[in-house]
Amino acid sequence: MKIFKTALLMALLFYAGISLAEELPEQFPDQFPGGEEGFYEGTEDDVIISATRYIKSIEEAPASATVITSEQIRNMGARDLLDVLKTVPGIGISRITGYGLFGIESRGIKNENSQKVLIMIDGHRINEPNFGSATWVFNNLMVENIKRVEVIRGPGSALYGANAFVAVINVVTKSAKDIDGIELLSGWGSYDTQHHNILFGKEFSKLKIAGTFDYFDTNGPSLHVDSDSIGRSGHTDAWEEKYDLGLKMSYGDFSFFGRYIDRDRGPYIGILNALNDDTEIEVSHLLGELNYKRDIGENLHLLAKGYFDNFTYYSDWEVFPEGAVPGFPDGFVGIPEAKDRTLGSELQLDYSLWDKNIITVGALFEYKEQYDTEHNANFNPLTGAPLGMLQDVTLWGNWNKNEDRSVTAFYIQDVWKFTPNIEGTFGLRYDYYSDIGETYNPRAALVWKFIENARLKLLYGSAFRAPSFVELYNSNNPAEVGNPDLKPEKIDTYEVSIGYEFADHYSTNITYFHSVIEDNIQLDAATTYTNAGKVKTDGVEVEFKANFKESHYGYMNYTYQYPRDDETGSKLIDVAAHKGNIGYNYEINRYLNVNSNLLVVGPSRRASADIRDKLTGYEVLDLTLIGKNFFRTAEFRASVHNLLDDDYADPEPTGAVMDDYPRKGINFMIDFSYKW
Repeated sequence: MKIFKTALLMALLFYAGISLAEELPEQFPDQFPGGEEGFYEGTEDDVIISATRYIKSIEEAPASATVITSEQIRNMGARDLLDVLKTVPGIGISRITGYGLFGIESRGIKNENSQKVLIMIDGHRINEPNFGSATWVFNNLMVENIKRVEVIRGPGSALYGANAFVAVINVVTKSAKDIDGIELLSGWGSYDTQHHNILFGKEFSKLKIAGTFDYFDTNGPSLHVDSDSIGRSGHTDAWEEKYDLGLKMSYGDFSFFGRYIDRDRGPYIGILNALNDDTEIEVSHLLGELNYKRDIGENLHLLAKGYFDNFTYYSDWEVFPEGAVPGFPDGFVGIPEAKDRTLGSELQLDYSLWDKNIITVGALFEYKEQYDTEHNANFNPLTGAPLGMLQDVTLWGNWNKNEDRSVTAFYIQDVWKFTPNIEGTFGLRYDYYSDIGETYNPRAALVWKFIENARLKLLYGSAFRAPSFVELYNSNNPAEVGNPDLKPEKIDTYEVSIGYEFADHYSTNITYFHSVIEDNIQLDAATTYTNAGKVKTDGVEVEFKANFKESHYGYMNYTYQYPRDDETGSKLIDVAAHKGNIGYNYEINRYLNVNSNLLVVGPSRRASADIRDKLTGYEVLDLTLIGKNFFRTAEFRASVHNLLDDDYADPEPTGAVMDDYPRKGINFMIDFSYKW
């Protein structure tokens, strides 16, 4: 009955949007929110959509933002989304779990599943409700069909709701016009890695269609581990196989896009930091979204959408290997499963009161359901005693449970150009969750062009993160116990940013930020999730860019961050205070292009009781050479990652792995592409 009511409400909301506009004329101008093509007046890295939901120049956008274009992604030799993000100021990438999950840190704030970062594809949020995360499926998202990556550092809940806590990442994919034909790519690299990709795109009058198929397979690096959580030494097991299919279609005022990713991988070390070779983690995500956009006269513009997501999770955990625990000669094994679906509908209206004022209002309804939650194990989840064989313990020892939640939200934003040089942005969003209650999140920004080519930004934003189903309902698990009484996490962030462009080719920007997090969700001493204490973080981001021409550019960025516990004043562990990038791209001639990026990360603090050696910093140099124009549209790319072969590791916070989480040494990737 709940599903029927939800579907009915979604249909009514979506139909209401369509019926308002079905007799009204003319396509919306190029800056329309959700617009896909032809709206860039400058270069693609000069503008951003995500800051306001419609096109703005980065200089005028009410946010600290970075845009990376498809050409820049190709030039840098990026293998996946994480390679792109590590070059962004304020963003850190590291392995954060023994089972190999990479995390995305922003401004010194990180957690196990990166739930404090919202990731979107073409404006469609992909954080699933089980873990509250997008990283289980999407952190190594392939880049061949990416048109641009937009990164907003700071809160975004006033527009995007939950998880837009410390950063919003919007991946904009290529349209039929961007591809205009067929592109093939095949690549091979270290660790028996292979990567193959097909892109196609074509316009047929009003019908436009684009698609992609991507296959990735690797044995992964076999990295030495001195001592795991049970005192054994050995090597990591990081094999992976992934299929990725995408489709975009549009006809007139309607557009649709869908994506399906199936990812199967090994344990790296293991879920409890115990080396093993029998774990298999399989996750998949299927999504689809139908959009309708239309003018309603000259000053009113409509966007209506209906969408769905389905996330599946299956992990065959060998928690401890064969013979490590008495009574378990075949290993200590648990196999949790779950599925999560989201059905949603959103209606957005943009109204120009006059030339210098745009109001955006929207309403959203979502129904999220976790179902088919199951658990098979060869141990008693209540006592840990052996069961003698693998069996279904769902009825009496399930790891989580079937649950649902509904979300209703309303938001408003007003962008007002007070004078030719001063613009204000004000917004507020209300979210009501059926299981955790309501939350309000405002934003305010003032952008002042106080002299020619110089601007000052004063920014404030509030955001929240809703507890995930794991944090609310985990059970029969001595390591993580859920708490249905959890409240949402809250953050308030204040920023001051000054930017300046000079001598036609150079620009610089410096941003100071201060954030306060309350009701921070973490595990207490009893391994139960709880709202504990307050966290503060301060920092500075400095950027410098030089753009001489399209393929001749350089950049430098540096981030200082100081996250700390507000009660004790102690700095948060496993977070580097200093990090930065230096990069340069040079087109030697029409046949050759060379790109380099040096990532420098400073040392991190250990917990006071940790007896291990101090965490040192590291430097990673990547170098990419591209050959092109030598035979029609053929292109050759060779990349060397970690050229200096720096021996480095990411922090393991508990002390269970004595030498932390090892990272790759020098490794290579070569690919060939051709376009028809």
